[in-house]
Amino acid sequence: MICRYNIRPLSPLITPLMSDTIFGHFCWALRYDKGQDFLVNFLECYGAGKKAPVLFSSAFISGQLPRPALPPPRMKMIRSFVKNHFIDDSETLSKKMTDKEKFFLGMTYVKAWGKRDHLTIDQWIELRDNYSEPRVFEAFFKQYKDGHGEGVSQHFKKEVSASNTINRLSGTVSPEGGGLFQREKVWYDEGTKLDLYVEVNSMDLTPFVNDFLTLYLPRTGYGADKTVGMGELEISADDTFDQVLFSDSRDFDARLSLSLASFPGIEKYNAFYRLKTKFGKLGGDFALSSPTGGSPKPFKRPILMYEPGAVFLCTEDLKDKQLLNKVHSDQQIRHCGVPLTLPFKISEDISYANIPS
Repeated sequence: MICRYNIRPLSPLITPLMSDTIFGHFCWALRYDKGQDFLVNFLECYGAGKKAPVLFSSAFISGQLPRPALPPPRMKMIRSFVKNHFIDDSETLSKKMTDKEKFFLGMTYVKAWGKRDHLTIDQWIELRDNYSEPRVFEAFFKQYKDGHGEGVSQHFKKEVSASNTINRLSGTVSPEGGGLFQREKVWYDEGTKLDLYVEVNSMDLTPFVNDFLTLYLPRTGYGADKTVGMGELEISADDTFDQVLFSDSRDFDARLSLSLASFPGIEKYNAFYRLKTKFGKLGGDFALSSPTGGSPKPFKRPILMYEPGAVFLCTEDLKDKQLLNKVHSDQQIRHCGVPLTLPFKISEDISYANIPS
């Protein structure tokens, strides 16, 4: 069963709402409510030849999905697109503009459209049965003709602030210096909502997943500095969600990842992706003491992950993949990079020189 939840940030966020971090919060909720043995058994279900018990997507601006990370169209196609739509289409621009000015304006828009990393859900549904970058530009051009040339607004602002490392024994800044670091804080516009997708394949966990999202996470806070007011969220189930979004498209041959993806054997899959290095940190009790006792060892080893929007050139749903191990000096620690994916079909008329064979 796949559900969608609406998230309304009530405070700035320091930790992005990414799938692996949400999964980490979920594991701590399981441990506190059901005990260590239950959590261990839960984690062992991943990669055991069955569908993952629970999978989370990352959170996206409501009504949007990540744009597939496919190669951009060739310049010949782009020039032809601009000529057909900005120069030859007499309804698009003022007749007072010269062809050269129309071409320049068209190329300006195409450059901006090439940087967009999201599609609307309506655009995705229209494109998913025959997806190609030229058809994406057609969809963006339709927005332009309808008076929405800039597309969907960003809905948030980022603030970078500098902080000093505090000596936890003295409660003061170390006199030797060298502890200055920067952190990014995200401020969402008032009223902004985010969409989070959750797949539950262990029906016994369905009530707990709902309570985790709508009660536990809003009550305890999310991510870094939640004890001082960051990461305050309001979360509710989206009763309007139609699971047809996740139904298999006609003759699909690829899958779009909605999560941060990394699992043993991922290198065997032909894929297009953008990489993100995660510097994970343990939460819960392990932020204060080592899992094996003694002084805290909160930092995980760096992990390379595919960002949401990665395209796997396969038809299997990838839900039976294992969690990552050896991500921490304590061997019991795991990291979730099993992705929640959407099926789609890449257009047969595309000839990408860089598609892996």
